[in-house]
Amino acid sequence: MITTSEIGFHLPGLALSLEIVANVEDLVTDPEDDDQIPYWAELWPAARGLAQYIWERIDFQGATVLELGAGLGLPGLVAALKGGLVTFSDYIEESLDIIARNARRNGIQHAAYLLADWRDFQCEKKFDWIIGSDVLYNPTLNPYVAGILERNLAVGGHLLFAHPSRPVTMKFLDDIKGSLGLQEEKTIQVVTVQEPGVPEFNQGIDIHHLTKI
Repeated sequence: MITTSEIGFHLPGLALSLEIVANVEDLVTDPEDDDQIPYWAELWPAARGLAQYIWERIDFQGATVLELGAGLGLPGLVAALKGGLVTFSDYIEESLDIIARNARRNGIQHAAYLLADWRDFQCEKKFDWIIGSDVLYNPTLNPYVAGILERNLAVGGHLLFAHPSRPVTMKFLDDIKGSLGLQEEKTIQVVTVQEPGVPEFNQGIDIHHLTKI
């Protein structure tokens, strides 16, 4: 059983109550196995930045949305509150369990949950939007993501990815922009980061909005 705690996530006009993992270190079972490191259990700055960008700028009303590597699912939860029909995907079952509880506690009635590994991603549905926050950091796994985007993004669909200025992420997005025929808009979303024992600071999060033409 994973011990959880509750936090609030606030933006102008939005107040979410979120159940999160209380102590992420308790989940580390094999630090040598990257698949077992609980990256999913942290509420990363890129997730906060993407959630804020979505809340301020995107209307998902009636659109289908796939969140890749959802983790704690914050961007997808905000997308659902902006009218999206969201499918949260992750390869960690506990991740999807926590997201489902957070969806219910924040009044989200219509959501789907997909337990899937990118290396064997069993999903035939095409989505109007595919989103992800700081998920494109591993060049070994990124080719599998490229395959998912090619198969599961609808014609005229949109991609929305956030990251803390990672060169490997920028290269991946530049590559798929050409291979998938995408137009891109980039912006910086500034988020305030609060970490135990560290003074509060602001961090710029790169937001890439790509449209399939």
